[in-house]
Amino acid sequence: MYFWESCEIYRPASKAFVPIARYFFRVVNDVLSTSNLASLECEFRYIPIVMPEGMRERYPARSRLRKKTRVYDCAPQLNYDLFVGGTFEAQVREYAMGIAREIPKIKGLGASDGQIAEFEAIIVAVVDRALVERPDVARN
Repeated sequence: MYFWESCEIYRPASKAFVPIARYFFRVVNDVLSTSNLASLECEFRYIPIVMPEGMRERYPARSRLRKKTRVYDCAPQLNYDLFVGGTFEAQVREYAMGIAREIPKIKGLGASDGQIAEFEAIIVAVVDRALVERPDVARN
């Protein structure tokens, strides 16, 4: 399994969003490569939509299972205001929640109940790790 990420985002939210997204991309793929999900030939494409009120209706959530290409396009709407003015912890949890609530859908790509549970546990672990490692803090 491969975790891919992108986003549809209104620029003011990207300063907080981008470090979290990059962190999840790197860490989730590292962990997936040594998990029971490594043998699952599919792609989980995470493309959250982060738009303010007044724009959200033009960017509806549109997750979709693509069995022929073995892809799950996960495109939920996330809370824009959290990424503009929320705490780092709330931002990380919001980012992860968009993934977590869609994980059961990979059953349609052949994931077993055990693999689904493992992916859910991976996301929880990455949240905990992010809160300790703080990818939002610049280091020299």
